[in-house]
Amino acid sequence: MIDLAGVTFCDSSGLDALLGARIETGRQGLTLDLARPAHAVARLLEITGADKVFPIDPGIPFVPKTRAG
Repeated sequence: MIDLAGVTFCDSSGLDALLGARIETGRQGLTLDLARPAHAVARLLEITGADKVFPIDPGIPFVPKTRAG
């Protein structure tokens, strides 16, 4: 699990690193979970669709998705 609570900014390089780590853990038969992303990071994951490939640990609060209405 990667605890993202202290990460306030993530760009394409950070996302690429997370996706690379996910691929590598998958090759080893493991799952890479993300926990507690800050709003900006959660939004990046949502916009790029990465929130669908990374499990979010259910025991740790996740920033809820919001939709502009």
